[in-house]
Amino acid sequence: MAKLNTFVAQKKREIFEDLTAGKAPREGTYDEELLRLAKLRGKPQMGATTYEPHSLGLEFVFHDPTTSALVFTVDVAPPERVVFLPVPGWVVETIWQGEISGSYCFESEAEDLIATFKDSLTPKENSQWFGKQQARRRE
Repeated sequence: MAKLNTFVAQKKREIFEDLTAGKAPREGTYDEELLRLAKLRGKPQMGATTYEPHSLGLEFVFHDPTTSALVFTVDVAPPERVVFLPVPGWVVETIWQGEISGSYCFESEAEDLIATFKDSLTPKENSQWFGKQQARRRE
């Protein structure tokens, strides 16, 4: 199985090729009317990707100098559930060089931290990380 970033890059490339050639996306779901309007604006540029547990939103931006940009989204189903991996509580950022390192703790504490992290991957707990996010600060 490919890694998520590789999968997304491949799908974006394929759909980008379709859109650049004036064709409909070869897969995924999208708004037909929005595609019609997008084609009137010229060639696409790759945009952002949005992630949901069971859907990837691949965005393509169509520019027209006389109007505002149009964002066309193709929703593609991933081959398995997408999860967000939050930075675990035991990771400490070293500000000086921007390096990421771990931290020391007792073995029992480490087991508790790992259990908590593993619990954060369940569909119910992990759903909090999808959608619009505000920057979070760890206290």
